[in-house]
Amino acid sequence: MSVQASADWCAQAGGVAICGTSMKEHSRESQGDKWCFVCRKRHEFWWVVTVPDGLSYYGPEAGMEGVAKWCSDLFPGWVRGPIDE
Repeated sequence: MSVQASADWCAQAGGVAICGTSMKEHSRESQGDKWCFVCRKRHEFWWVVTVPDGLSYYGPEAGMEGVAKWCSDLFPGWVRGPIDE
């Protein structure tokens, strides 16, 4: 079976096939109101876990989401490491 046959989506980029797996939301837990360094105001944030939609090489992903996908509760330049999850 080819990689393209086992992936949910594929795109061609300069003669290279880039393939991926669709993800779906598994859980969403409120973290309360926090300061958003993008919006520069306080609003609710959620800890969101997504999982592959079907069989996949990739595992679940977790991250913080605000009222918009680009919101961040982290000070600019900071990143969330595995110990924070």
